[in-house]
Amino acid sequence: MTEAEAARRAEEIIERRARCDDPDREKLCDEPLELVGYVLAHRRVPEEVLRRDVPDALVLLEYARRAVPALPGRLDRLEHRLLTLGTEIGLSLGELAAALGLRSRQAVQHRLLRHAAAERGAPRSEVAERAARRAEARERAWLDRHGAALLSCTERLLAHRGPLTAAAAETARAELGEAFDELAESLSRVPAGPAGPGHTDPGHAAHRAVRIRHLAARLRLLLADLAAAGAAAALPAGHPVHDLLARTARLAAAHQSAVPAA
Repeated sequence: MTEAEAARRAEEIIERRARCDDPDREKLCDEPLELVGYVLAHRRVPEEVLRRDVPDALVLLEYARRAVPALPGRLDRLEHRLLTLGTEIGLSLGELAAALGLRSRQAVQHRLLRHAAAERGAPRSEVAERAARRAEARERAWLDRHGAALLSCTERLLAHRGPLTAAAAETARAELGEAFDELAESLSRVPAGPAGPGHTDPGHAAHRAVRIRHLAARLRLLLADLAAAGAAAALPAGHPVHDLLARTARLAAAHQSAVPAA
């Protein structure tokens, strides 16, 4: 992806919005990530315009991954939102694959599942259902042993939001704030654990597992963002957040290994 191609795609989005008399076009700019955010936020245009904007925005996002300094968590969130919007307005997986430079629609499906696995399960075949149930049982067993520790680490990490954000590079602070907000929202949506040994409601357990998957996915994104921003590295060596981050990363990785495959 060349700078010239990215500039051409940005120009096409801007000209397209001007031709359709987009009521929000005074907020347009030609910076790649800002333009991607604009396409996602400003949709008061004909659907055909959106259907052409989304592939161009995906091309800009791929360019930004290589050429524009940004936190990886932010780029993943933008990609997920663009792919979701694309499917909602009727773009095929093949069209989305072409915009991302992927070879197959299955590769796009894999990205969608990877981004959204915390919120929804992938469709499973009958043949795989028994294996899926066994995998879900393993995840529930993991949560029984380690779920409380994962949630406790998340609460403690949120309590360190102030020093971690202040220690990060100035250009990353707003994005880290957004990531912390999303993590806090996910934590607030995790239902309480089993009331006791007699609590065996399978619906409650399944819902809690899904909510913790969502939480853990956002937690992993935040950990990646913190590492990219150099937040922990800027704190003193003896600061308790170092041990907390290491333990949280181990728990989040272990949970990911225990989650049923998409």
